[in-house]
Amino acid sequence: MRTFPANWVRVSIGAFALLAAGALAADPASPLRKAVHEPAAPRAGEAVRISVTAPSAVTQVRLWYQLVDPGAYLEAKDEAFRTNWIVQDMTAGPRDPETTLFTAPMPPARQTNRRLVRYRFTARAGNGAEISYPATNDVVPNFAYFVYDGVPAWAGAINPKSGDERLRAPLVFDTNAMRRVQSYVLLAKGRSITNVTWRERAADKEYRYTGTLVADGIVYDHVRMRARGGQWRFSMAKNMWKFAFAKGHELRARDDYGRPYPVPWSKLNLRACIQQGDYGCRGEQGLFETVGFRLFNLAAVPASLTHWLQLRIITGPEETPTDQYQGDYWGLYLALEDVDGRFLRTHGLEDGNLFKMENGAGSLSHAAEGAVTNLSDLFKFMAAYQNSAPSETRWRSLLDLPEYYSYRAICECIHHYDIGYGKNYYYYRDLESGRWQVIPYDIDLTWADHMFGNGEEPFKLTVLAKPKLRLEYQNRLREIRDLLYNPGEAGRLIDECAAVIADPGGAPSPVDADRAKWDYHPVMRTAEKAGQGLFYRISPTRDFAGMARLMQDYVARRGAWIDTRLLNDSQIPATPEVAYAGPPGFPPAGLAFRVSEYRGNAPFAAAQCRLAEIAPPVLERGRPIAPGKYEITPVWISGPRTNAVPEFVVPANTVTAGRTYRVRARLQDTTGAWSHWSAPVEFVAGAKKP
Repeated sequence: MRTFPANWVRVSIGAFALLAAGALAADPASPLRKAVHEPAAPRAGEAVRISVTAPSAVTQVRLWYQLVDPGAYLEAKDEAFRTNWIVQDMTAGPRDPETTLFTAPMPPARQTNRRLVRYRFTARAGNGAEISYPATNDVVPNFAYFVYDGVPAWAGAINPKSGDERLRAPLVFDTNAMRRVQSYVLLAKGRSITNVTWRERAADKEYRYTGTLVADGIVYDHVRMRARGGQWRFSMAKNMWKFAFAKGHELRARDDYGRPYPVPWSKLNLRACIQQGDYGCRGEQGLFETVGFRLFNLAAVPASLTHWLQLRIITGPEETPTDQYQGDYWGLYLALEDVDGRFLRTHGLEDGNLFKMENGAGSLSHAAEGAVTNLSDLFKFMAAYQNSAPSETRWRSLLDLPEYYSYRAICECIHHYDIGYGKNYYYYRDLESGRWQVIPYDIDLTWADHMFGNGEEPFKLTVLAKPKLRLEYQNRLREIRDLLYNPGEAGRLIDECAAVIADPGGAPSPVDADRAKWDYHPVMRTAEKAGQGLFYRISPTRDFAGMARLMQDYVARRGAWIDTRLLNDSQIPATPEVAYAGPPGFPPAGLAFRVSEYRGNAPFAAAQCRLAEIAPPVLERGRPIAPGKYEITPVWISGPRTNAVPEFVVPANTVTAGRTYRVRARLQDTTGAWSHWSAPVEFVAGAKKP
């Protein structure tokens, strides 16, 4: 992966190369390099220096810059975009035999808060030939920086027109509260924003408008944008967004802990963090999807990565007017990783074909190099399970069964049943193995038994009807219940995710600001699944903390349902006990554990032991800045042992002194059924022996 210093601007390819005669001509390799503005993210009143490196044959470079003030946005198609440029000569600086550094200052007065500054270059070679850099016909024909003093404090009431003083009283959100999550700033024409969100109810996938998105101080200019969503795209009033980035200018997104994702994003999907009003769960603020996707990934099912952000949209000169429903602040949104070829690389999957499934049919989302693109592979796969009853052996060659078992298990755990009509998932075909996987998507209607759908996806009956495959699925579901989907582990995950957007101590937080912005927003009266005053209707405490508590309660309730309805098998081996059998103090060398005697209806077949590290998230002022560690992810796991009363020795130096670990064991009978994992032996690893 190519990396750039923090103060570099990512540039598009397609400028010009220096020919032997000294002239500059169009070529994929540019003679002008390292276009830089310093500082990378200036504040108001700071001096900025712009520089570019040119070949020694270039005798003159000019800087062209354009000042775009709040409320006066220019799109690339506008005549003013082509004509409103200020020109100044750049100064030749340090020179070597091959290159010259040209610089130009931007005076402090040019840097005003919320101003976008675009710039480009023209160069003149010794023979008088002149070119533009980037090229004027480039998809991103300029560089840019954004002057910003940071997200300011904000104030808003839950309902400023209410007769109830508790709802009418303004809530003040200081900069600590407003900056708890990262911010994305969108600059665009006001007409474009209102058309995308409310006026043009286009259900297609055409990007009709453009804007400028700023994330982490990096400007992504001329991005394409549209509303996103299916049947209910415009039904919640606070609508979802989708942005498409130009090739070579992909979004360098980072997660809720500030860590860059390993692969840049070419698309940005924004969930609006607002539930359909008629399901009664408004106020969960994207927690359903965030935790759900984390559960899938923890269970080794590739699923979209997510992060929360505060969306700010600049369409006018005032940043925080007195009317709380105007101004830059647009509330809390959830970014979802697109399921495409970049998704495959991020999740360590081999290149393969990806199909988005809707109403039982698929469309090609990504084609692997050299793979068929006419959907014939998808049609063949679907015909195999729709027109026949594949045998157990055939299923093992068709479907990645371990991945499917985990997928189906998490669907049951969070009640992701809006998959019963051939939608809300992707099919992925690994070209090397030829097997298919199911990748989850669109999991907002979850965490409640009354959510839409019957859960009857294509493989539930056809795969799980095979006794051996059903047994394997139950083994995996039982394991997920023991190690992940239980009040302890899933409860910790819910708390961790909730603390990103809400202060555990109850101080004003992004969730409260979003409610003030949208619960009684005038536009919420206009859409069929919107409605005013619907936040926290089912929360026992009428706040976000109560919504998180409902999820915790659901884990216990749903877990009991799974145990009764899906795992009610009295024939599996009895759950064993495990005891420590090593030296005192749990040193890194010599960790040994003994498993109790087998008890079961069928003869003994094998025993297995596992070790996992557990840790809470790293907190700063109550907010997680590094994720916790969960027991489902093993540090070490043994192979099956066939001795009846086994003792397991953990390889030396598998653990680190001072960290907390859990060891468990399970037993298998000759039918292939595994017991539950034992209760854990939890310990803090000691230091090495001298």
